[in-house]
Amino acid sequence: MNSHLPAGDAGRSEPGVDLSVVIACFNGQETLPTQLDALAAQDDPVPFEVILADNGSTDDSAAIARSYAHRIDIRVVDASGVKGPGHARNVGVAAARSDRIAFCDADDEVAATWVCAAYRALDAHDFVAGKVDIEKLNSASTRRTRVMAQQEGLQDSAVGVGFKHAGAGNMAFRRAAFETVDGFDETLRCLQDSDLCWRMQMAGTRLVYMPDLIIYTRLRSTLGSMARQGYLYGKSFAQLESRYGVNPQAGGQATSEAGRDCGGPSLRDRLSRVARFGRLARRGLGGTVWQLAWHAGHRSGRRAVRRRPVHIKDATPA
Repeated sequence: MNSHLPAGDAGRSEPGVDLSVVIACFNGQETLPTQLDALAAQDDPVPFEVILADNGSTDDSAAIARSYAHRIDIRVVDASGVKGPGHARNVGVAAARSDRIAFCDADDEVAATWVCAAYRALDAHDFVAGKVDIEKLNSASTRRTRVMAQQEGLQDSAVGVGFKHAGAGNMAFRRAAFETVDGFDETLRCLQDSDLCWRMQMAGTRLVYMPDLIIYTRLRSTLGSMARQGYLYGKSFAQLESRYGVNPQAGGQATSEAGRDCGGPSLRDRLSRVARFGRLARRGLGGTVWQLAWHAGHRSGRRAVRRRPVHIKDATPA
């Protein structure tokens, strides 16, 4: 585990900041204004700050964020030390002034009541995730390319021991719960959020779905970006398989819509050849590219893994 969280201040919260919003960002200048406009236009929000954790951007992302200083309480922090959103989010949490922290992404858009919904949710729970809406920011053809979970509930998976998980792009927690597990694992390029969810639940923190905590997410829309994302997801999924083993309740396979989003189904074991190509045809070229890239990444990841799988037998879902 490689974390950059400070020790000994898990309960800190400075006056005047009821919620800290952390945005991990790498070269997000094209979409970041949409997200910052949405945060600046929140309906009757509690006092909140925005921390842009800049993961080494070479574009104008940092300058764009600073240009919003007259509209929202915003800071840019240097999170370029390690490549990847896990490191950026860890650095953002370390810089946060509130003990209530929420994540959103630079290429998405929060709903108008998102800040208040996150604050209220953390009155009752230590760890929450919300609804992911794919309608607003994506064309019909782009929506067909991916099975997107977390629209009606938490995600399932074929790895681990039956715990639910959620994407970090719409997640909030109390600082103490996050620091109990030392934050995100920065050795993972993707799916750090799934890993975090499982570790936090294994440590005794329940993950709760809040349907009124809503973000509008932006899917990859070019074949190149779909291929890159699919490949990295598949490679990281192989790492999680090695770390956690398979979920006996899922028979070692991703059988749900959410499982397909996290890692993709086993085409060899779950589907006949005709059914497989039928589903890919319905998703179009983009969906086919994403799935094929995922499987290429998964094969690469499995070859790269050298340590024995870790099967966690004694943990049960919180």
